[in-house]
Amino acid sequence: MRFGLLLYLLLNSCLCLAQDWTFYGFFPAISQSGNLGKKFQYNAYISSTIDAFHQTIAEKGYPATALQYYLQPSLNYKLLPNVQLGVGYAYVKHNLFGLHVNENRLWVQAVATHDVPALGRLKLSHRLRYEERYPLNMKSNQWSYATLFRYQIGANFPLYDPKIKKTGFYASASNEAFLCLTGAINSPISSKNAFYGENWLYGGIGYNTQKFGKIEMGYMFQNLIRNPQQDHRYLHLLQVTWAANFDLSELGVWLYTP
Repeated sequence: MRFGLLLYLLLNSCLCLAQDWTFYGFFPAISQSGNLGKKFQYNAYISSTIDAFHQTIAEKGYPATALQYYLQPSLNYKLLPNVQLGVGYAYVKHNLFGLHVNENRLWVQAVATHDVPALGRLKLSHRLRYEERYPLNMKSNQWSYATLFRYQIGANFPLYDPKIKKTGFYASASNEAFLCLTGAINSPISSKNAFYGENWLYGGIGYNTQKFGKIEMGYMFQNLIRNPQQDHRYLHLLQVTWAANFDLSELGVWLYTP
């Protein structure tokens, strides 16, 4: 009886101390790619995470605001027909309700794709990324350092037959795990985060226009464990993405043709 009462008090105290945050908003993104030859390809990616609604949590106000701006150029090398290696840089501007941090990120990654014949036209992709982050706290003007390992598995299923036509609707889904190897002392990914500190789950529907790229809309759920006490920050986001491919050789012809 005493043990049961003690267990109840411990669980109740943990629930009372938990400070989970839940926000709702938008995740607009643009991805532009192009060939630099037979083996190399560039990519430029821009996104923003927007908290769309003002909320009061535990008597503290959280205004609607842009939580993050993200800019990422990268270079990819086609090692095999279904394997790419990549290097990239990202500049990230955070505004997390009082925590203003500007980050520089460097990363390397490998991406492998393969078909799943048993499931029709389904194609799976696997992305392994090692990332170094250099956050600057804008209030204290203090630099720090963090490292992460990220694994994303993605699925794409055309709702049309690509052998017959090049345009049509498709379904996509992905899940990405963030493992915090070392944490900074002044950033959203900090030394206080759990090892398995973040997870992004996504599902959406898109349309392949071929000429103007792909337009996609879906639901993104981001779960960040903020500290060892397992307090969570949940983000429910409507994601809208435009992804297009450009050939720089064709751009050069257009620029220099009278």
